[in-house]
Formats: sequence, C-alpha cells, structure tokens
Amino acid sequence: MQVKTGRAVYVVTGTTLLTFLIANRVRTIGLLDPDVLIWLLYPNLLIAAILFCYCILQADEDVSLLSSSAIFGVATVLTYVPMDWLFSRKVHLIFYLRSDFLPNLTTPIGIILNWVVFATLAAYCYQRFATVFQTRFADASEKPRLSFMGSAMVAAGITGITAAIGSVVIYALGASHLWVWNAAQVDHIPQILSVPVFVPLAFLLTFLLCPYFFGVTGSFLREQHTGVAGIRCGIFMGAFQFLGFLLFYAGK
Repeated sequence: MQVKTGRAVYVVTGTTLLTFLIANRVRTIGLLDPDVLIWLLYPNLLIAAILFCYCILQADEDVSLLSSSAIFGVATVLTYVPMDWLFSRKVHLIFYLRSDFLPNLTTPIGIILNWVVFATLAAYCYQRFATVFQTRFADASEKPRLSFMGSAMVAAGITGITAAIGSVVIYALGASHLWVWNAAQVDHIPQILSVPVFVPLAFLLTFLLCPYFFGVTGSFLREQHTGVAGIRCGIFMGAFQFLGFLLFYAGK
C-alpha cells in the first residue's frame, strides 16, 4: 500500500494543485472564456477517480485506508453542501461565479466533486499518520512511548495544519474567477491571500477533531464508521465557518 496507494495520493494531490494553478493562470492571461474555466476541474476528477479506483480494486493490497477515506470524503461533502448553500444563497458569504451541469444549483458540481477529493486526501493523511505513529512508537513494554491517543492527536495536528494551509492555497487560486469570498462585504474581516481568516481556522479546528470523528482504539473515544466520521466532519466544518463569520459580522 505504501508504494501504489501512497503514490496515487501524491499524484492526485499534485494534479489538484496544478489544476487550480492552471485555472488561475489561464484566467489571468485571458486564454479562455471565463465560463469555460469551471470545466478545467474535470480532468483532475477523472485522474483522481481512475487512480483511486485502481488502487481500491487491487486484490493484493491492503487498501482499507483509501477506501474508508473515500467514504469519509463523500459523507463529509454531502453533509456540508446544504450549509454551503446557506453561506452562498442566504448569508452571501461566498458567491460562485461559474456553473456547469446544473445552472440553477448554487454550488457547481465540479467544485462539489473536488471537495470530495480534498476530504478524501485529508482523511487518508490523518489515518496514515496515525497508523505510522502507532507502529513506530509502540514497543514491547506495557507503556509505549506514545499512546494511541497521543498518536491520533499528533496525526490530527499535522492534518489540521496541512488542511488550513491547503484551504488558503486552493481558495486563493480560485478567487475572482471561480468564487468570491466575503460577498456580504463585511469590510473588516481579516484575509490571507483574499481568503477570510476564519476559513483556514475552521479547517484547522475541524481536522484537529479527527480523533473524535474516527474514534481511537483503546480510549474513551469509541471507533466510528467512516461514514459517521464524515458526517461529523461536515457538520463541524460548516459550524466553525458560520461561527467565524458571525464573530466578525457581529462586530460590524
């Protein structure tokens, strides 16, 4: 799994960043009509689907982490999408500039499916790091150097920081041609590269809760099905973003 699945995850991470970078540069230099930009997201989705399906279907590999991460990604996004509708249609916190298959849908299908890829990568990152730390720091004694809970917290910290940085990069690359943040025009919301500061904070806080979402073996946090973990993640992601927005909006 370390070889094939790990490489697939690295490739999808790279193609995702490259996709949004290309879309950003194409819009900047005006090579394509702005309405075409949303369709540039689909080749990345095709690559991710092919690589992930290939790895999951390999009978000679342990692909439980990737398959469970994919379930987590789907559950997270299905839970979060109604909240994103609230942010866009009712609160006017974010406004999507392009549509694809369903013009009347608030959030384009291509963006929703890319969210599934993002959530899958984050879940894989957390589960992979947690497994590595549990194995590396375990020893033959009754008191390992790092407990299961400690391993989970370290993995969650790495995942949360990575997710926060990734959210700034992706949302900044898509700004002004795929979406506009802070469409409500709350002027005093601090921003990082045109992304409201509460967005990366919401990603950080959400994925710091991964031990609660997934549960931890041998602790008071009972292990959960990855679908349940994804639902929890989607709820907390939306709640943290909305509370962050209200914190700045209340001081307007």
